Amino acid sequence: MRREVPIGVLFSTEGTYQRMGQNALAGVQHAIAEINQDAAGGVVLQPHYFNPQGELERYVEGINRFMAAGIRHVFGTITSASRKEIIPDLERADALLWYSCPYEGFECSENVIYLGSSPNQHLVPLLHYALGQFGGEAFLLGSNYVWGWESNRIARELIETAGGCVLGEKYYRFGVTDFSALIETLLASNSAFVLNNLVGESSYHFLRQLDAACVARSRRMPVLSCNFTEGELDEIRAAQHIRLLSCGTFFAALDSAFIARQRMRHGAHPYSHYYASAHAAVTLFAKACQQVGDDPVATRDYLYRTPVATALGELTLSARNNHVALPCYIGEAVGDGFTLVHSEVGMLDADPYLTQFSPDAFHGLTGTTRSCGHLRVIK
Repeated sequence: MRREVPIGVLFSTEGTYQRMGQNALAGVQHAIAEINQDAAGGVVLQPHYFNPQGELERYVEGINRFMAAGIRHVFGTITSASRKEIIPDLERADALLWYSCPYEGFECSENVIYLGSSPNQHLVPLLHYALGQFGGEAFLLGSNYVWGWESNRIARELIETAGGCVLGEKYYRFGVTDFSALIETLLASNSAFVLNNLVGESSYHFLRQLDAACVARSRRMPVLSCNFTEGELDEIRAAQHIRLLSCGTFFAALDSAFIARQRMRHGAHPYSHYYASAHAAVTLFAKACQQVGDDPVATRDYLYRTPVATALGELTLSARNNHVALPCYIGEAVGDGFTLVHSEVGMLDADPYLTQFSPDAFHGLTGTTRSCGHLRVIK
């Protein structure tokens, strides 16, 4: 008899980052359907859904509902703010969050399984590629929370190590849509590229407005992202004068066999690294649950010692930091997908605190040495 296991699914499918939430939710739902259709699998997953609608305070409401129902495994959240909001509740209940989105690092909890990439698995390779390709003058942009702050802090250090210079750095609240003044400043600065750490609707408005401004000036501007995927390309499909490069653990163009299977099972859908990572999270949990049950400690221990085949490759959880080694690819948006322009060799071990990272590969990368301005305290 197959064992029935309740799980919580906590994604916002409304609000400013709804496209990201919808894409990750589809990855979870499709994986659940595949597992439940497998009569030989030994487990049936019973999902309980809660949609916080993009409102930070409602994530705790969702967790409380799940805990009251006896659920010990939760799949979800998109932003780091929402993840951090619920970690204390997960720790009190000894439940596990299966977090599958790229994030800014500098975190490790026994109650989070980190399946999204950390900075050494996305931002570091992306900047190394961009500094070599485009030069060292950069403009940094972000949503006004921990993802933007920390990602841009790391970027500034690496750019200056490479002999480059940060020409500007700006932050915006979620949902801001007017970037006209910023774009004038950005284009006047003659930046070689922009690192875009905006999230959701703000990012789409910025990219469309930047493209229009570049058309007017007959310019093409490289824009880098660690969180823009196939699930969002419809929002900027008409853009012709920006070169959008995104770094991720999966692109649809890389695995035609997986995409063909998913389309046959689930129909036309954007298959991004948000989708593939969420799908992998459920795959890992189901495999562990079939072997050792759903006790969180037993689940972690099983995954520490057992590799599991997923859409991202064979993954093993690190007992040192609850992260996984991941592939790293850089794609450029072309039409309705991404064309691969670079891939790292092998799987990259997660280094969320950058304690193993050496900046040596960035020294002299731009071939120049610049004197950049420094912040100073005025008394």
